[in-house]
Amino acid sequence: MTAIAACLTGCAHIPAASPQTPGQPTACVAGPPIDLQRYMGKWFVIAETPYLGDNDYVGSYDEWTLRADGQITDDYRGRRHSFDQPVTGSHFVAKVVGGTGNTTWRVGLIWPFEVRVVTAYVDPEYHHTIRCMVDSNMVWVLSRSPTMDEETYLDLIARLAGMGFNVQRIRQVPQDAGQTSPAGSE
Repeated sequence: MTAIAACLTGCAHIPAASPQTPGQPTACVAGPPIDLQRYMGKWFVIAETPYLGDNDYVGSYDEWTLRADGQITDDYRGRRHSFDQPVTGSHFVAKVVGGTGNTTWRVGLIWPFEVRVVTAYVDPEYHHTIRCMVDSNMVWVLSRSPTMDEETYLDLIARLAGMGFNVQRIRQVPQDAGQTSPAGSE
């Protein structure tokens, strides 16, 4: 994920994932179980809560590939600052947390550091998804397409607000040089 890539460049102080402290509220709650095979593939970052160095990426996307060992190759790619820059990115390996219906992944940053990323929502057609960090600090709105109509975008943002996320922190990520915002509005 975008923010995870930023962790590699300036956030090595993140501790290894640990269980949620009892009584600590979080907006990041897993949705229904997901079909992992169907969930694999390319997902464009439509919006996110930027973290450190990822707030200047454009055209960013994640690509997930299920490996023979059951782990997931998690490749993040994007262009830093502008569309005329080369595509760069990061490579991670994720492991599905057992008993979560494939919704929670432990994503390795640099050994021994990892984060837990949760799928909070995926639409029935697997065209749009919302993912978040267990601590609710970061959230991503992703789409199979680099564009998203305004109604869908606003529905997903409303869903996030209903879950308790601070939607004022969310930034739209342009997916092409002519795009001012993924939903077509500022």
